[in-house]
Amino acid sequence: MKTISLNTATVLFVMFAFSACSEVANSPAPAKSDAPATENAHVMPPDNSSAELNRIKALEGKWKSTTSMFGKENEEVFTEYKITAGGAAVVETIFPGTPQEMVSVYFDDDNGKLSMTHYCMMRNRPHFTLAESNKGEIKMDVTKVEGLKTEDTPSMGAITLKFQDKDHFSSTCESGGKSEHDQGPMTMHFTRVD
Repeated sequence: MKTISLNTATVLFVMFAFSACSEVANSPAPAKSDAPATENAHVMPPDNSSAELNRIKALEGKWKSTTSMFGKENEEVFTEYKITAGGAAVVETIFPGTPQEMVSVYFDDDNGKLSMTHYCMMRNRPHFTLAESNKGEIKMDVTKVEGLKTEDTPSMGAITLKFQDKDHFSSTCESGGKSEHDQGPMTMHFTRVD
């Protein structure tokens, strides 16, 4: 039996390893399978949205209205609705792209009841729960408000959405807290843009 030195064995091993790595690096990548991955795949649960959340989903798109909230009489403003999270939520972006932009997220709570959290430009977060609904109307009441400096700090109050048809609805918002400018409920009439 022929013996080789440790240095020769090391050189041969390094050459073999380098050769094997080169072969792997130069070989084509395995073809991707068109078959769906079943291991560890996330299966979407069935959509068990409430009738009220489905009504909000039907608003998906861009809407226009007018307001005098910001000191300009009947200023044209926009609101956008987008379904997200696999249909589990709807994001409402109010006055998008302006300094007054606000966001509301509609979803069904653990009991299947429509709920909403509003992220206000006043830096508070009122939470709403369905109070009542029928074919043409959804009313939501405030269940709590986070981020208030005092109990008198102005915030959004109960809201009522009234649906005329697929291209028109109105939103009436009461005010919470106290304000020297309290003007009672404010109603905005929306028309679908797209």
